[in-house]
Amino acid sequence: MILFGLLGLYAVPPASGRMLLLPLTHEAEAALAQVAVAQGARLVAKGPWPGSLLVEGERDLLAPVLLRRGVIALSAQMGGCGAIA
Repeated sequence: MILFGLLGLYAVPPASGRMLLLPLTHEAEAALAQVAVAQGARLVAKGPWPGSLLVEGERDLLAPVLLRRGVIALSAQMGGCGAIA
């Protein structure tokens, strides 16, 4: 149980900063960049998985809107993106 808790904390995106946006459907992938930017995110790079994006932004602004569209926000470290400068 402790292990799952630690994994969950590792995956939670920061309140502010870099996070990985992972679309769960093709429809979500199509509008991901536009929706993220509309919520104040700054695009940083393509993510490590097809359709994913690395962005800088505010979790509380991004997560609810993106989740309704089929996109989850993860910690950038979860996808191996933590070292990008």
